[in-house]
Amino acid sequence: MDLGDSSNEAAHPEPTLTLQLYRRCFKGRKQLFSESDTADARYFVTNPVPHKHGDTWKPVFYRGDNPKYTPTTNAIGRARRSAMWGTFRVWVGDGVQEVLDNERLRDQRRKAEKKNKWRRRFGKEEKPVEIDEEKIVQGKVVMIRMQRMGFFSRSVEWELDGVRYRWLGTRMFATGFMRRVKGWSHSMKLVRLSDHALIATFEKRPLGSRKTVRTGGPPNKSKTLLGQLRLYSFPDEPPKHPTDVHKNHSPSFMTRVDAASTKPSDVKDERDLNSHGLHLGNLTEDAIAFTCWIVVEAEHRLRCKIPDFLEEAAENMEGGD
Repeated sequence: MDLGDSSNEAAHPEPTLTLQLYRRCFKGRKQLFSESDTADARYFVTNPVPHKHGDTWKPVFYRGDNPKYTPTTNAIGRARRSAMWGTFRVWVGDGVQEVLDNERLRDQRRKAEKKNKWRRRFGKEEKPVEIDEEKIVQGKVVMIRMQRMGFFSRSVEWELDGVRYRWLGTRMFATGFMRRVKGWSHSMKLVRLSDHALIATFEKRPLGSRKTVRTGGPPNKSKTLLGQLRLYSFPDEPPKHPTDVHKNHSPSFMTRVDAASTKPSDVKDERDLNSHGLHLGNLTEDAIAFTCWIVVEAEHRLRCKIPDFLEEAAENMEGGD
């Protein structure tokens, strides 16, 4: 069901916040959200290995500008994905920076202990491991599970604080006769499933990215415009009807079932969750921006992955003959 083509979208409501999405580095290793071409980045995404296997896809979402040149920038999100971009595990909150710092300390301690192990084997004296102890996570860290509704579907659902959202395609930014063509959509929108309220939209640039902004210096020497994210002033969620209690709790139940079937290697990522911690920004706004980037990135990678997969399968079939 296409929720994005109703007549109430024709008027294009006035957004409360508009952010431009830019690609900072080749292959999308760095991207950012900014209010204009000359403004500082509001959000920044780093993804060292954006196009390989799922276990190497580890983007980090920052509040602020390029962390390489901006010491005050803090990580407020991270994510993992499945092999074919069907499911995502997303962590958001100010405590994500503390979790990453603890992981860095664990890696440093592990490397130091490994070096001492080799020193013992060669009869040398061990060096003291002078590494700070891990700290208890004080900031807020919550997990969001994103699920694609079908392999060829653009719809991606996720839940935050008991409220269910869905990213899906929309023709509200289409022009001419394409606005009336059903089954086609280029841009995306975010709706709240309880009342189908419009939460946000992402207008993709048609026919790829052509606009490059050059500043000539850090933190972002050049960047390419990918699209525009608009957030709207949406009303509070309507009260639940008594007969809808069971229906509204089903997504949470499915989330618990998904968590119960999580692989042992995934459990370690859930030990630092802190739903009662501190978060200085707007958690919903941060989650919308991060999930928007994930959905846009997933579509871009799938367009490249499917032809590569078919080409590899064809080559294997020819080799088998």
